[in-house]
This record gives sequence, structure tokens and C-alpha cells, in this order.
Amino acid sequence: MDTMGRRSTPREGCRRARRSASVIAVAVGLIGATAGAAGAVPVDDVAGPGAEPWVPVPRDEVAERCGLDPDLMEQADAILIATPYTVVRYGQLCWSGGYPTGTTATHQVWSITKTLGAVLVGMVAARSSLDETDPITGWVDEGDLGGINPDASVAHVLAMTATKEDLSHGEKGAWSYDTFGDREINVLVGVMNRVIEQEPDAFPGVTNIAEFAQVEVFDRMGMAGSSWPGQSIAGTMFSTSEDLARIGFLLLRRGVWDGEALLDERFVYRMTHPAFGDTNTGYGYLTYVNAAENWTYSTGTSDLTCSPYATWPTYPHAPFFEAPDANGGTPFDEVTHDVGMAFAAGAGGQRISVHRGLDLVITARDGVVSTDPDDPGLFEGHKSIWTAIRPALVALDPAFEGDEDAFCEAYQRSAYAPDLLDPWSASASQAAPADQPHAGEDRAPTEGERGPAPDQDQGARPGTAAPTRDPLPVTGGGAGVLLGGLVLAAVGLRRRA
Repeated sequence: MDTMGRRSTPREGCRRARRSASVIAVAVGLIGATAGAAGAVPVDDVAGPGAEPWVPVPRDEVAERCGLDPDLMEQADAILIATPYTVVRYGQLCWSGGYPTGTTATHQVWSITKTLGAVLVGMVAARSSLDETDPITGWVDEGDLGGINPDASVAHVLAMTATKEDLSHGEKGAWSYDTFGDREINVLVGVMNRVIEQEPDAFPGVTNIAEFAQVEVFDRMGMAGSSWPGQSIAGTMFSTSEDLARIGFLLLRRGVWDGEALLDERFVYRMTHPAFGDTNTGYGYLTYVNAAENWTYSTGTSDLTCSPYATWPTYPHAPFFEAPDANGGTPFDEVTHDVGMAFAAGAGGQRISVHRGLDLVITARDGVVSTDPDDPGLFEGHKSIWTAIRPALVALDPAFEGDEDAFCEAYQRSAYAPDLLDPWSASASQAAPADQPHAGEDRAPTEGERGPAPDQDQGARPGTAAPTRDPLPVTGGGAGVLLGGLVLAAVGLRRRA
């Protein structure tokens, strides 16, 4: 039995022990360079739906299995009656809210299609010779480039910066959104089709990217309510909120689905971290990330209250960013955990939000209006649902026990990541040369942290078991850990006072 008189399952007991141990260790400053990795559950052992339908967690088990107070979740439902949403935690469908059938009905998800497009590029690259560092002219005839700079790479297209006249660092100018895809990103459809055509042995049973998406994404991942016609990655996908949670869960698990690596972890890292922070600190590969300053979003704003910022362990970083700093993407010089919040966005408040440090995926449909009176605005799906359900999560958090302000202070700084079961590997970011320390560390990385040699395979191919990874040293070493300890120590003093 726990302190609240509830019977704990073995998995819940282990989870609570890991979280409590993590909190205690941070508070006394004992977490070393592998903070967040101790006790991590292997990917194959983490719950997930596979290709089967989600099985909702019964209400009377939500507190124990999901760490959410069901009474407070029902209060969130009352706020979000017009906004269907789903909450997936620990690989389980923990809650669905909003109007009836709102999370299971198929609807057009608009620009969330762009994040699907990035997933497809990564999946195609994982089983072929395609790499995002390739010159775009290696896959597209110059006569078909339109306004794309011939010097651009595939990565520039994925980051919506390929049409800049000058691609050098600091010269790109203001970032702008390729809403309909016809400016640059739809060229990626042709790239993927060309790869499939030229390397058919890597794509058995499919002849184009639309067929590949159906077989390898929708069918494999159990997204029965989803479809994509294949001509554009800008806004033509149809899906359900519950299906979209599966895309979020794939990103949360570093590209691993049902024990198999569908994307290279390194590609997922680049999707969910800022690609070219000199023009936009809030955009990775066709996916948004939470940023403090110098960000541009098509709709909505960043979360300056209770979501961590996405940042790289060191600057400059791979594959092409040349600046020595984050350009204001985070206000913190040192961060403890690499858990920046990433989100996909579609018109009308469609969202997939990925909170790695909390093992949490939130999806929203029609999340148009903010639920926070102190942060009003439109199209804030990545914040409005999180704001409404957060009291239910913090109420059962073993370190903060309902103290939402203190929780947010620690979580915002990336000093608190109690459910980081699946840390990035040391080679995920390739942010620094292998013989250089990671940010904040005063030591050289161990052999296991260096990552594969240049001529070795960079990740598991689809259909293979998820690779064994060395945990990524935290983004920020001693100073970051000390900061985390000070934050939690201050919380404890504040409570006792």
C-alpha cells in the first residue's frame, strides 16, 4: 500500500522508487553526468500499443497507473468540453476528454501532416542511402528546384530554410512558414519517391511514399483512422486524436516502435531540437520546439510557464549550425536534462505535445482558446491542455505533491525529469567532436559515449531490435546538477516554511 492507502502494482512501485530516488539524488547533488539514466527501463519493456487499439485505463486505475488524479482530470474535462484531447502516459491511454467521439473521429489535421512528413523522411533515410545532410540537388533536378537555393541540403528543406538567398550562419534572415508546401517542403515527396524507385530492395511491397506511409506508419502503428494521399506533406493528412498520440509516442521513444527502430535516433533528435537557431530557435525538422526567445511559430506562442526549452548539449551543433550559443532559445546557461518539449501543430488548434521528462504525450483537437487567464491567446493547444491537466499530475507527483509553482520552476529549467525512462544516447546529437567533452563536463567522454566510428552503421535498420544505447550525459554537468539540487532544496525549504 502507498501513503494514500492505494494498492501499488509492481510497475507502479518501481516507478515511484525511481522517481523518489531521482529527486533525492538531485537534491543532495549526487547525480553525475548520467543523470536521468539510472534505473531507465529498456525500450522493449516499456508499455505501448503496438498495432492494437488503445485500451483506455479504467478511471479507478488512473491514479495508480498514470499518476493523474481522476477527480482533477474531470475538472479539466469541464474546462475542455469543446476541445477533444488525449493523454498518454507510460505508454497507456490514460484519459480522453472533450465532446463525444471527438478523439476517435477522423478529421483533417492540417499542418500536423508536416511532422508526418519528417517522420517519413527519417524512415526512408533509415533504410536507404538518403541522408538529411545530402545536397538537395543530389535528389532533385536543378530545373525542378523552383525557389530552393541549389546550395541547400535536405536538412535545410526540413527546417524550411532552403529558399534563403544566403544559407551561411547569421545571413538567413527572418524565418517564414511554408504553409501550403509549394515553396519548398513538398519537394521532399519527390525525393522520397525517387529513393523508393532507385532502391526498391529496401522497400519491398511498396512503389511510392503514399503506399509506404500506409504500410509502415498507419498499418504498423495501428493508426486505423488515418490516411494520407501522398502528393503534399503540408496539410493533407486525415487522422484522429488517438492516432496522433501514436506519432507522439514514436518520437517520445526515440523512433522505436514495438521494440523496433523505425527511425534513426539521431534523426529524431534533430527533429525535436532547433535546426537553425539563427533564423528560428523554435523549429526542428518540420516540428516545433519550445523556445524562450527568437522563435517563430505559425500559430500560438511558446510556453514560458511550465515546459522545458529544447537545446543542444553543445554549440556549434550538427549538422550545420555554426553559432557558439543557443541564440536565446533557452535562458539557462546550464540545463540538467535533455527534455525540451516538442510539438506538432495544425490549423485550428490541432496539437501533438511530447514531454519526455514526464513520459507524457498530449494531443488536442480544436484547442483554439487558452485555458490560462494569465496567458490568453488563440491556437494554444500545446499549452491549453497541459495547463488544464497539470494540477492532476502535480497533485500526485511524489516530490511536489500539488505545489504547481515549485514543480513548474524545476521542470521549466529542465532540472526535474522524474519519468525520463528513455534517455538520448551519447551519440544522438553529435553536437561536439567525439574527443571533446559535452557541455558543462570537465572530462573526456568514455569509449561508450563516443558513438560509432564514422565508417560504422549509425543506427538500427527497420525490423531490427532497438540498439543498446549508452545514456547521454546530461546537457550541463556539475553546474547543471548543482542548479537542480538548489532548485529542489529551495522547494523543500519553502514547503517547510
